Amino acid sequence: MEKYLKINKEVLRIISKSTEKEKTQIIKKIYDLGFEVGVKNHSEIGWVLREYNDLIAKASKLGIKMPDSYYTDGKTKGKTNRDKNIEGSKTPDKVTPAVRKIVVSDPVVDLNIQKEESGFDHHMEKPSLNDLPKFVEKSSATEIPRFLEGFRPNKRK
Repeated sequence: MEKYLKINKEVLRIISKSTEKEKTQIIKKIYDLGFEVGVKNHSEIGWVLREYNDLIAKASKLGIKMPDSYYTDGKTKGKTNRDKNIEGSKTPDKVTPAVRKIVVSDPVVDLNIQKEESGFDHHMEKPSLNDLPKFVEKSSATEIPRFLEGFRPNKRK
């Protein structure tokens, strides 16, 4: 009989330790959800409401009293943290750009490549002011179709 009582007490201790861990995890999740809502100014509908309801249901099953207070605490802390970050971002710190030294050695050029490139030394002819570039030619899509040419008063070709 005494062995049975000892075993039951140990089982109860193990169960109570695991429920304490679960309680602290649920409380932390509720607080973190409130903190995220406060910092990022999420609306409390959609995924936030679903997550909040799930966490509150789990907390009530574990016997946590007033789980919504952890959410509101996290939310107010998140809002104050957001406000502090906004005020801090108005006066940015000086950012010094990273400077790297680049050492250039003599370039190694293959003579075959140099010979191929030397063939392109001819000068290109500059267009006059009235010349249009080749890619701005009149396309056939802008012309009137042939079956409508009969209705056109002046035939230009």
